Amino acid sequence: MNISKTPIAYQITVGFVLLFLIYLILFQVGLISFDVSDLLMFYSFSVYTVSLAAVLGGILTGMFIATRALSNQGFTPFEVSMLKLRDDIHNLEKEVHKISKRLDDDKKTSNENE
Repeated sequence: MNISKTPIAYQITVGFVLLFLIYLILFQVGLISFDVSDLLMFYSFSVYTVSLAAVLGGILTGMFIATRALSNQGFTPFEVSMLKLRDDIHNLEKEVHKISKRLDDDKKTSNENE
């Protein structure tokens, strides 16, 4: 991957994140010290940054999955086998429900006959 081909906004974002991570490491090591009000601002900014990264990561992951699913126009063999397995489990649940219902009906009729 050629770095010069990436968009400038992406390069700036990656640079900012790397600088922030270096800043966090220096703070944790103890090379940077703060007073109480600076710590409150620092942790608030940290929570905001991590939340923003989590939301953006979720969006980008969703976009990747959607693009992959739409570009293939079908399912992989693993996905097909998982869908078949899901159908099999659903059918087994229906059969178990029928059997348990039949057993309950048999118990009711046997209790009525006694």
